[in-house]
Amino acid sequence: MEKTWYNRLLMSYFPILFITVSIIIFVSVSMMSEISIKETEKANRIFAKYVIDSMETSLKAVERVILEEAGNSDAFYDFFEMKNKSEGGMVYYETSKELHKILDDNPMIQSIYLYRAQDQLVLTTNAIQQLDNFQDKEFVEESFGNPNNTGWSAVRMYSGLSLQPKEKVISISKKALLPFGNQGIIVVNVRVSSLLRIVDEMINADITFMDIRDAGGQRVYPVELEEDKSLSAQGSVITDIHSDVIGWNFVSGIKGGRMFNWVSAISHIWLGIGIATVLFSIIYTLYVTRRNYKPIEGIMQQINKYQSRSAPRGKGGDEFSFIGKVLDSLMEQTNRYEKQYQEDLIIRRKQFFLEWIGGQSPMSRQEWAAHMNRYKLPSSYTRLIVCVAEIDGFPNFQQSYSVTDQNLLKFALTNVAQELADSEWLTVWAEWISDKRLSILLMLHTEEDAKLEGVSDLLDRFRTWVAVNLKFSLTVGVGRSTEQLTEVCNSFEEAVTALQYKMSLGNNQVIRYEEIAAASSGDTHKYFQLMDAMCHEFRISDSSWQLHVDQFAEYLEQDVLKGAEIHHLLQYGVRLLERTLEGLSSDIIEYWRKHVLPRLTEALDTSETTEELLPAVVSSLKQLHSQYVSLRDAKNHHQLASDIRHYIEDNYANPDLSLNLISDQFNVNGKYCSHLFKEVYGMKFVDFLMNLRMEQAKKLLLQTELPLQDISEKVGYTHSISFGRTFKKVVGVTPGDYRKYMQAE
Repeated sequence: MEKTWYNRLLMSYFPILFITVSIIIFVSVSMMSEISIKETEKANRIFAKYVIDSMETSLKAVERVILEEAGNSDAFYDFFEMKNKSEGGMVYYETSKELHKILDDNPMIQSIYLYRAQDQLVLTTNAIQQLDNFQDKEFVEESFGNPNNTGWSAVRMYSGLSLQPKEKVISISKKALLPFGNQGIIVVNVRVSSLLRIVDEMINADITFMDIRDAGGQRVYPVELEEDKSLSAQGSVITDIHSDVIGWNFVSGIKGGRMFNWVSAISHIWLGIGIATVLFSIIYTLYVTRRNYKPIEGIMQQINKYQSRSAPRGKGGDEFSFIGKVLDSLMEQTNRYEKQYQEDLIIRRKQFFLEWIGGQSPMSRQEWAAHMNRYKLPSSYTRLIVCVAEIDGFPNFQQSYSVTDQNLLKFALTNVAQELADSEWLTVWAEWISDKRLSILLMLHTEEDAKLEGVSDLLDRFRTWVAVNLKFSLTVGVGRSTEQLTEVCNSFEEAVTALQYKMSLGNNQVIRYEEIAAASSGDTHKYFQLMDAMCHEFRISDSSWQLHVDQFAEYLEQDVLKGAEIHHLLQYGVRLLERTLEGLSSDIIEYWRKHVLPRLTEALDTSETTEELLPAVVSSLKQLHSQYVSLRDAKNHHQLASDIRHYIEDNYANPDLSLNLISDQFNVNGKYCSHLFKEVYGMKFVDFLMNLRMEQAKKLLLQTELPLQDISEKVGYTHSISFGRTFKKVVGVTPGDYRKYMQAE
């Protein structure tokens, strides 16, 4: 086979090589020239700005000194007020001393004088004159008559003394006294030569030039230059800046010759390097082409052998036809692998997100940046906040939408969160961590973004958008912000914890952990006490049962508790009520199991908020009590049992109270009395009396300061030892410990 590919490859290298090298040379020279010019312009601008800043700083310092003297100097105050003209000589003397001191402390000041409006008197460092005789009368009248003229004047000629030659100065006048300035003005004249000395000290006259003109276009610097000499004659103009403080225009540039020669020299050097590079590239291309053709020739031979074994090559075909087929197959496989890789990337990204916020993958900033780069997400942030959004009424959501529609809605929620964050210039990483929960990582880039008010507003808009545009709502839990990657798991746990308070706070809310942690008491002791009392009242058919049920519901509505805590309380109440019913009639137990318990279980399983849960719980408990009362009243002997109970409640303090005493009181047999009491109230007479006495003892321990002996006598015990033993058996602690504990609570 002829080496046609070798010739084509060789001929293809030369044009592209020549063009490439030529472009590189041209671009290199152009870039170097451009860089040199830009750096020169930058340096010149910095120099000009520094000169202007130095002048403005010096003038501002003079102005600040005058303002301080006008506001703080007693001599200036006495001069402008002049309440006692008999002391005028001393006032003028002291004021003149102050003026001399200002001149001594500020060498740039050529002269300073004061003008008092009430008698048109001018005080300089050396004389006192009337305004009509003062050489600077026009400037004084113009300054005093124009209250808006607070800046520096144009360059003018002025002499501090009549015998001295005039020199160029710029002047500024300040009203006196502060703050209104109706008494006169203070005029300060600064030598222009002192300001220009700053330029002389900074400028290199051999390289750069500077042309300064005042507001009227009069050249101020350089002084010795002819007025009609143009800027182009001085050099190349680079910088033109106007100073608002002085009112001058500053034009600066580079003197001709040096810049051009330097850039030209660099260009010639690069041209020589470029020619050498072209020659080297040609020689190297010949060598590389010859060397690289050998493996290509080997590949072609292998292709020809493969084609001769598999199938004869068609007419007009060449070695590249097979390579084309191989490449097509390779591209098809690559596309399949790329698609699979993207799908795997989404899974890996979600897995990484779950492990990270779960605290399973602590990492450094460098590792974080590497992961973010791999998942094509930004890595920069100031603070991080984790939020968890939960779909309210998720069982209804599942029933209302098919699986496909659910996935589409979840995808829409993710996009809405992303778009709202983009509108606030925030970065969001959102992943579904369960069927109903979307975890949102907010990357805040500024301290302003980190303010919780802004984050809450963003989440409120997200929640409101969902409620308005979709047929369901979200509740969002928000953790605290953090700067540390290792603390993101804590923010996630806080967001999940905040969602646990949805039962108390309701659906369609933004719940911030910081706020809820402060509002939640976590004290459930009162609920257990109330449920114990409710079960006791249920047994004895106390009329306060329904009031305590309402009080229990009111506590749950008012307190901020986790959903698990509310479920635990209600489940405890259900178990306690079941134990209470065990000693009662089979009719009420059957009613409980068939009607009340299923309703309570369903309410606990399906309700997400106390607003949904409590009505079902309260109505079920009240119906149970009503049924119990109805069944109990149906029995004839209930009235007798009720009378016995009331007698016990009225005489529990009698230490002789017993079944024998009751049987004598009501003319019934003692065994029958005991059986009747247990059948109606589900407990023995002894247990009822003991519990009643202990409840009264609790009240006396908490509400009075009586000693234990007196309390034991008031509840029917003649000896405090037997009272204490019985109290500890029922309550679990001694009476003294109970009083200390409850008072501490």
